Amino acid sequence: MLAPTCITVPGLNGSGPDHWQTWAEKEIPNCRRVSGINFDKPVVAAWADAIRNNIRDEVGSVILIAHSFGCLASVVAIADNETKVAGVILVAPASPQRFSATGLITSQERSPTTLLGAIPAQPLGVPGVFIASSDDPWLKLTHARFWAENWGLRFSCLRNAGHINVQSGFGAWPALPRLVDKFREQVQAIPLGQIQAQSQVSKNRFTALSRIRQLTRNSIDLL
Repeated sequence: MLAPTCITVPGLNGSGPDHWQTWAEKEIPNCRRVSGINFDKPVVAAWADAIRNNIRDEVGSVILIAHSFGCLASVVAIADNETKVAGVILVAPASPQRFSATGLITSQERSPTTLLGAIPAQPLGVPGVFIASSDDPWLKLTHARFWAENWGLRFSCLRNAGHINVQSGFGAWPALPRLVDKFREQVQAIPLGQIQAQSQVSKNRFTALSRIRQLTRNSIDLL
């Protein structure tokens, strides 16, 4: 059996050379960054589709290590691919209320439709941990607890860690590889037959990603 591949999913504007995700990609065996995403354009449907393709293209299962807006897109992708996701680590997710289907909401927009009603609010069906910060400017702590509970993830809170990024002092993160090792010890890659069958599930027009795509189309029509 193959050990799960780790795929990092950065947030808006990506993760630079000093970011903990970039460090993790070098320190954690079989760990790479998600491909096919324009990190300067936070369109959740496009990001989730790229993540889904990355998951699908792996021979074995995956562990997603996401940050900020990347967490929201990962949740959408996981909702349609839970059988191939061996685990998820969501770090400082951004609030879905800060984004519309077409990007970051600005102060000039009048009554924009946020992602709040489009992001899945039920258990993801995969083991995982939600790592929040007590003073994260992108998500209130009470909201973080709400999402962790609804997604069925173990909740962990870092005290006064900001957005858990470079600006908050997070580069090397020695505890992260140990957490990944625990995931890898607990799970095994799934048989290829199940991987092939999963592609049929993702075609269902009622999937989370399909709903996000519809919201995106509706938002564009209103511009």
